[in-house]
This record gives sequence, C-alpha cells and structure tokens, in this order.
Amino acid sequence: MENIAQKWLNLKEWKDGLKIDVHPSVDAEEFYNQFFKRPDLWKATFSFLRDNDLSKIEIGKYPIVGEEAFALVQEYESKKPEDARWETHKKYIDLQYVIEGTEEMEIMPLSEVKNACPYDEEHDIQFYGKNEGKYYLADPNSFFLFFPKEVHRPGLQTEHSMKIKKIVVKILNA
Repeated sequence: MENIAQKWLNLKEWKDGLKIDVHPSVDAEEFYNQFFKRPDLWKATFSFLRDNDLSKIEIGKYPIVGEEAFALVQEYESKKPEDARWETHKKYIDLQYVIEGTEEMEIMPLSEVKNACPYDEEHDIQFYGKNEGKYYLADPNSFFLFFPKEVHRPGLQTEHSMKIKKIVVKILNA
C-alpha cells in the first residue's frame, strides 16, 4: 500500500506546471517532509525552474529566495569516477538537474559511508574517500534531490566525457 508521501509525489500537484519530473531514486518521504516544512522555498524553486528557459540561462548564481534558495548554473566536462569526489551538505538540500548532456550520479546513504573528511561549514560540504554506491543516469528528463542523509558523487561520465550544463538549486534544509 502506498504511503501518504508516495501518493503526494505521484499526484504531482507539487510541480505546479513544471515539465521535468523528480527522479525515481528520490526519497519521497523526505521530500514530502521538507516540502511541507518550507513550501514557500519549494514553490519558488519550482516556479524558477518552470518560468526560465534553462537551455538559454547563463552560467552564474541566481537568487530565488535570498540565501534560503538559490540556483547555480554551471558547465563542465563529465569525469571518470576516480576523478570525482563523494560529498554531502548539512545546511542545504541539493536539487540537481542536467540541462544538457548526460552524466551518472552515484548515491549512497550517509549511514553506510566510510572515509569522511572534516566538514567545511563555510562552504557547507563534506567530502569522503572511496565508497561504493548505486549509479543513476542523469539527463534532461528528471531532477535529483540530495538530502543531508545522502552522499552523492555527481558529474560522472557515461561512456565518455562530455560537456554538461547543469543547474544546482541550493534549498535550505528545514
């Protein structure tokens, strides 16, 4: 039987006209809880994604709700797994959406991670050494949400390195 969070997610009312979907790997219960703790931030985020032509958006930082929700548009070449780092954030939730290109994201629960480096509070990031997670394809069809309890390694090449255009929205963790 579907729980309340999964039903809410599947109804898609939270999207409010947003064309892209949430990736199936996203923790529905955590998304539900975070959304209803700060619906203003989430609605503003989805409005920003819906109302801007992301294929034409310039590289840079875009305020959505001050420093509580903001977008970082970036371009880079996807990397070999050995050249990418595992990371988590405590202050912000990451919404990551690949606008152009295809990359892989590797994800694992924080409870299973080893080899933690010290947390950098100023940059809200903690890196980790070698770990093994689950790989997911990231493309323009869906976005990922990374909550503080999830370690992620984004920007991984698929068969070969390619240019990626991505938007990362930082949403204050409620």
